[in-house]
Amino acid sequence: MFTRAVITDEISQDLERAARMAREFGLDQLEIRTAWDVRIDNMNAQELERVKGVAERFGLGIVCLATPFYKCDLGNAAEEREHLEILKRSIRAAHVLGARIIRTFTFWRQGELAPVFDRIVAAYREPARIAAGEGVVLGVENEPACFVGTGHEAAAFVEAVGSPSVRAVWDPGNACWTGRERAVPDGYERIKPYIAHVHLKDVKLPAGGEPEATVLGQGDVGIFDQLAALVRDGYTGCASLETHYRIKAQLSEAAVNRPGGSAFSEGGEEASRLCLQAWNEMMARLQPQAKASA
Repeated sequence: MFTRAVITDEISQDLERAARMAREFGLDQLEIRTAWDVRIDNMNAQELERVKGVAERFGLGIVCLATPFYKCDLGNAAEEREHLEILKRSIRAAHVLGARIIRTFTFWRQGELAPVFDRIVAAYREPARIAAGEGVVLGVENEPACFVGTGHEAAAFVEAVGSPSVRAVWDPGNACWTGRERAVPDGYERIKPYIAHVHLKDVKLPAGGEPEATVLGQGDVGIFDQLAALVRDGYTGCASLETHYRIKAQLSEAAVNRPGGSAFSEGGEEASRLCLQAWNEMMARLQPQAKASA
């Protein structure tokens, strides 16, 4: 059976508050993006020890660092150099916190993927070499705002990079958001061999309207079917709630593309509570299947 986590700033910038909720709902681990309004790669040694102490106090592991690596413009040499430094700082933080997965991206989407596919693969050669030397995994997330947005695209990308240190963070909600793929089962079946980590969010696709985040299980992603597939297939990694839903107002596009900080976290606690309640209810329904697969 897979373990479960939450990206903490989807609840609060107060890491202790987020960890307390994680324990309340029976989660096993935390995923860190920002805490106390500091991005994980920018934390100093004292701040990292504080993160570690909170996790230990609540009996939670730290599964992944949700970094913004390669959320930048492809071909901008200065930005790419800056992001390699982000990666190096993130790896140092991962070693302190005991995290093995560094979440990464594939540059801001500007046009179609096919013409730049080989360039993005080439841009991952040095990060893959660094990751291999440091014993961490780069988890490439399929992201609507970036070139690789679907399960099919992510699988092709991981195959082209050809490194055991580069795997996928599968986000069926993001795949659904693109409108280019039926995330479950199609995207999942394609990306399944390469999944190192899973993100869970649900999305409504209103006819003629823009996608909207919603409570887990109430959207068009097929979250219950995705969870059932993970159980059926014996997935033993971690699935992490990335709420992105807010009760009173949808997050802006800018906040979704560059999440983190107090403005992003505002309203997240109430929305995440609803999502965690729904997730626990779905897991309870899956218990007979989980026992049969054990």
